[in-house]
Amino acid sequence: MMNTAPVATGWQQLRLSLPEPAQIRAFLDRGALMAWSEDCWIIAWGEAARADRPDPERPSFYVPDFFLREEKPWRIYPQAAAVSPDSLAQMLQPRDITRRWEPFDEKSFAAAFAKVTGEFRGVRLQKAVPAVFETSRGALTAAERERALRNLANLPAGLMPYGFWDEKGGALGASPELLFEDDGVEIHTVAVAGTARSGAMPEDMLDDPKERNEHRLVLEDVAAQIAPLGQVTRGATRLWRIGMLSHLRTDLRVMPQSRAEFSGLVARLHPTPAVGVAPRGDWRGILPAIDGGERGYFSAPFGLALPGGRSRCLVAIRGVQWDAKTTRCGAGCGLVPGSDLARELAELRLKISATRGNLGL
Repeated sequence: MMNTAPVATGWQQLRLSLPEPAQIRAFLDRGALMAWSEDCWIIAWGEAARADRPDPERPSFYVPDFFLREEKPWRIYPQAAAVSPDSLAQMLQPRDITRRWEPFDEKSFAAAFAKVTGEFRGVRLQKAVPAVFETSRGALTAAERERALRNLANLPAGLMPYGFWDEKGGALGASPELLFEDDGVEIHTVAVAGTARSGAMPEDMLDDPKERNEHRLVLEDVAAQIAPLGQVTRGATRLWRIGMLSHLRTDLRVMPQSRAEFSGLVARLHPTPAVGVAPRGDWRGILPAIDGGERGYFSAPFGLALPGGRSRCLVAIRGVQWDAKTTRCGAGCGLVPGSDLARELAELRLKISATRGNLGL
């Protein structure tokens, strides 16, 4: 029997629990997770059913690719539980992992940088976020997933673990970026853009014209996307330190005049200029031409809908994805007028290093 206690997740039947070893093994084999709060993860395991909409009676994970091509992006698992990340970590074994990574192609990124910055001289683009990938041979093994999950359970506040996997592949990471959270009354989203090492002083980023411009483009876009829903409340822009990195962050909230559907919110907000382009325009045509590889799940929306109407959706960054042949670690950087190639390359290396460190890979 599981030891259970109530947890305020929006679904009364889901209780904070301690799964048994056999359930943990099943979870490591085929599972999914999302951090619902700092001390509560929603995990699920078993053979997932695929669907084109969430199940109103069960936790449903939203796992599309970046370009939203999948007709049935929802995964609904036969078993689910709310767990304390600390308790879960105690049931996972430490693993010694050796995995070799091939660095991303800096020459290809330099070519993308030149192409994008050339567009700034016209009126087509104000910002674009190319993606690059480090690669490693082979799928992420169950032992590596176990190690990564132990690491994720001990990350600083602000990083939100997420993931799913089965025999074909998966994705696993800890995102700092909330696409939206809907509690049935209020919708909360954030504009996060600009990156520096965690030791940066607030004035260094808040007074940096490049960082301010990059953040402004994201903030104005997100505010415009949710404005039709109701009166938007903006928080103050602040320096946000999480782990090795610091960002500029502004929180936005809106109380919609009518019920907002999950798919409608995704359509409004994805992709924000934090991972796409500004103005949005033909983002599906622009991004493949400047990326260093197929994005797959990198920077895609990753969500969870609970019975009762509460939902949360992250931007799937700071993670890895894999199939049977290859594991990839992606990163992106926001290019705006005034961007410097050497500085952007350093930011990409920093993000990838932070991601692999978070996962113990």
